[in-house]
Amino acid sequence: MLLAVARRSETRIICKLPSLQFLSGWAGQKAPRPENSYSMTSRSLQEHLVSGDSMARLASHAQRLLQFQRSLEAALPAALAPHVRVANFRLGKLFIHAANGAVAAKVRQLGPRVASELSNKGVKVTQIEVRVQAGIPDSPKESHERPVLPGLRQKQGLTALARKLPPESPLKVALDRLLQSIKE
Repeated sequence: MLLAVARRSETRIICKLPSLQFLSGWAGQKAPRPENSYSMTSRSLQEHLVSGDSMARLASHAQRLLQFQRSLEAALPAALAPHVRVANFRLGKLFIHAANGAVAAKVRQLGPRVASELSNKGVKVTQIEVRVQAGIPDSPKESHERPVLPGLRQKQGLTALARKLPPESPLKVALDRLLQSIKE
């Protein structure tokens, strides 16, 4: 019997293999369960991955790429970070995927800065290659909400200020337009 339980942060695989003597109980006889029956405690998916040599190398490479991603996000401006993903790192060459051409061009411009910051963290990056990868989802657009209109007291203050200004003043013209739009 194989039971897999998935959670948001990890997956645990529980595998229990009863012995043949225990299975003989299916014929209507109750056989005692031997003490040396095959029973595993649950282990996380990470523990299973690092148990084999090739899987351990793959898991450590994936962990390293996650560290590169965090370092890349710290090195880039906040506006660019959500649009960029580390694709791979091989022989000193960091492969980066960008959401569109504009982001890719900006990341190429910032390449020396990114390489310098990664080198400061002990990783020798000799080259950075940036490619456009359309599959990277753009961050969700923030809904633009109209600002709260000024209250009665603020309107009175703006009106008093507009009256004190000379008629040809650009500030008076702007205040008059603002007050007009508030009334509508």
